[in-house]
Amino acid sequence: MLAQEKNIKGFNLLELVVVIVIVGIVSAAAYPNFSKWKKEREVRQGTVKIKSLIKNINAQIDRGTFGFVQVLITNTSGTALEIESKGMTIQNLATRMNDGSSNWNDSPETRCDPPAVTGGESYWDTDADDAGDLKNFVYKLTLEDVTTDISEGSVCFSRHGKFYHHGGDLDVGARDFIYVCRRDFKGDLCNVEVGDQNSRISPPPGNANDDIYKTVNWTRFGNVTISKMNNEYGLDPEGNKMFTGGSWIDEPYTTDPTEDDDDDEDEDKED
Repeated sequence: MLAQEKNIKGFNLLELVVVIVIVGIVSAAAYPNFSKWKKEREVRQGTVKIKSLIKNINAQIDRGTFGFVQVLITNTSGTALEIESKGMTIQNLATRMNDGSSNWNDSPETRCDPPAVTGGESYWDTDADDAGDLKNFVYKLTLEDVTTDISEGSVCFSRHGKFYHHGGDLDVGARDFIYVCRRDFKGDLCNVEVGDQNSRISPPPGNANDDIYKTVNWTRFGNVTISKMNNEYGLDPEGNKMFTGGSWIDEPYTTDPTEDDDDDEDEDKED
């Protein structure tokens, strides 16, 4: 029997070119939306992780693990934003409060100073070599995709807000928030200033500042929220779309950041 001849056809050159062109057009149309989604995701993940760390260390106050805690913010130039929690036991706090010669009583304005101010000296129990299991209750975040508007600052909390202090760059005006933006957009620091009476303001007008901005906000009682800037636009003198600033709105983030990603290994327990 004669084998039936198979009629097999492939793509000719013209068809292949048409397919490549169509794929290119679709990709070009989809890229802006994907790029915006990626930018928003980077900033959202960073802010939610910071919020989670602040809430966690305040929870240790309520549980009696610590009597006084610190959130230390260090913006390493060109590298990463580091957020670290530290704790002082109730016993250590009581000893310092009852010691009339201690810096706790003599210089209360220094209670929350970061290492750059204290010269590296630390009275946090979780920094001690023999801290043991206490290190299991503090965390350190290393965020490479986002930055903030300060170089180094700290905020400290205690039960029911009795002791509430700031240090470093956050001590200026006793700020209750930090800005968060993309590091690859603004470089080392977000180009946003603090308004009168410790208020949040929008970045300067101009398309060079059109990006994703959020804030992590807190109160002396350890309540933490996230806000997002709702970007606003107008027309420049030539009639082109231009970023004109924006207004801040609160975001109802209630989930833990680790639920969003499998690669959220930045939040590491201190060894």
